[in-house]
Amino acid sequence: MKDFKSIKETILKDKNITIISMLAIILILTTLLIIVRIKENDNTSDVVVNTPIEVIGTICIDAGHGGSDTGAISPDGSIYEKDDNLKLALKVKECLEEMNLSVIMTRTDDTTIDLNERCKIANTNNTDLFVSLHRNSAEDTSANGVEVWVHNSQPTVDIALANNIIIALESVGIQENRGVEFGYRGDSNENYRVNKLTTMPSCLVETGFISNNIDRELYSTHLDDYAKAISDAIYQTLEGIADGSIDTSKGKAGQNK
Repeated sequence: MKDFKSIKETILKDKNITIISMLAIILILTTLLIIVRIKENDNTSDVVVNTPIEVIGTICIDAGHGGSDTGAISPDGSIYEKDDNLKLALKVKECLEEMNLSVIMTRTDDTTIDLNERCKIANTNNTDLFVSLHRNSAEDTSANGVEVWVHNSQPTVDIALANNIIIALESVGIQENRGVEFGYRGDSNENYRVNKLTTMPSCLVETGFISNNIDRELYSTHLDDYAKAISDAIYQTLEGIADGSIDTSKGKAGQNK
């Protein structure tokens, strides 16, 4: 009987030792886990967080033509370029203002404004970028797509702005990307006046052919998308200027001021 009691006590003692050992192991593992977590938190303090660059700027949006200057007219005579340009320009204005950018408009209604006056509006308001909005037209009604014109001296910011705009428009739906063009249609030695007389980076956007059925339909159904795309491209260009990824050293050459 005494031997049985002794055996029982030994078993209980061993059991207690096992429990204590298990508790000790759990405590050690818990401590190690806490140490690892602390080290992980310390490592996160070494991670560099890029602070977004604050983009500011004043943009001049030019709705081409207006008033007695109708611009191009659709083959059936029902659509005037001046009206399409103004619709898009006003929507671009809204989008840019939602991005907290300042916007100067060359016109906000059906008014005739001289090209020189449009440039003067942009120049005297010290705007950072100038974007003139137009529709294209051709006798060949199969001609289609979007193209953007910049000064023939090929200034770097102007090219970046034009590329950003045409890529953004292509992403939301156009028939053809006709690319960035330099100078003046039919004469590369000349420039569109809005590119020639403005003192800031500028471009003239031909948003599809008013003479082409599909381009007209795309313009009508994608107007909001086009406005957002152009606005995003403008913002992207300002970001590139701010962070130095766009070279600003080469401006327009041979301007008539």
